[in-house]
Amino acid sequence: MFTYKRTIKSGPLTEIEYYRSFRKIGKNYGGRKINQSLTPEKQKRANRMRAIKNMQRLILCNFTSGDYFVRLSVPRAELTEDKFEKIASKWKRKMRDAFRKIGKKFKYISFTECGKLGKNWHMHIIVEREALEFVEKYWEYDGINFTALYQSGYYEKLAEYITKDVAGEKRIRTARCLKKPDVTVKEAGRREIKKLERGEMIKIPDGYFLLKDDDNYNYNDITGASWYFAFLPLAYEKFDIS
Repeated sequence: MFTYKRTIKSGPLTEIEYYRSFRKIGKNYGGRKINQSLTPEKQKRANRMRAIKNMQRLILCNFTSGDYFVRLSVPRAELTEDKFEKIASKWKRKMRDAFRKIGKKFKYISFTECGKLGKNWHMHIIVEREALEFVEKYWEYDGINFTALYQSGYYEKLAEYITKDVAGEKRIRTARCLKKPDVTVKEAGRREIKKLERGEMIKIPDGYFLLKDDDNYNYNDITGASWYFAFLPLAYEKFDIS
């Protein structure tokens, strides 16, 4: 069995994971397989946690406080999903053209969903602050609501909201130009793992504070516990992390 240390850097957030695996990095094992050691319920929770973290990392790599979470709707109109998607796609094309003219790429994370009564399709979208004037200019309807991204630099709750899909009617889309997290994986030393097994804390990176630690992160019934740590710069310590 191999032991690995994965470091993931997403904007201000640094995450470090220690885990065991029967697979050696760099070797082809014929594609990804479902973790047979997990019960269906555990697998569901693991998939949910993974989706939230992946979305959180994507937000942190591309957006920050001062950017916006926007809701776009067509008031008092009952539209089919296809009709609304055509409206949203036309608006995004105009946004891309507007950004191209100012020498930038239009970055966004969006999802469309329907109201509880099966009516009122609408779109939520994260955009940079420069997009605000274009949002109002090119959305041809009155249904616009802006919410500034908060300053904590974490955005887990926002990622949870974006990925939650109770009714199965949410459609998530992202710009192709989005930056991805910086991920490095290397073999972990036996001494590191032994310290973790004794409950010892790893060294906190200089200029950071410990945000979260979890010794049951992605628990596997065969390989046992993995260890997870998340760090933010000291400048974020004053904010309400959520």
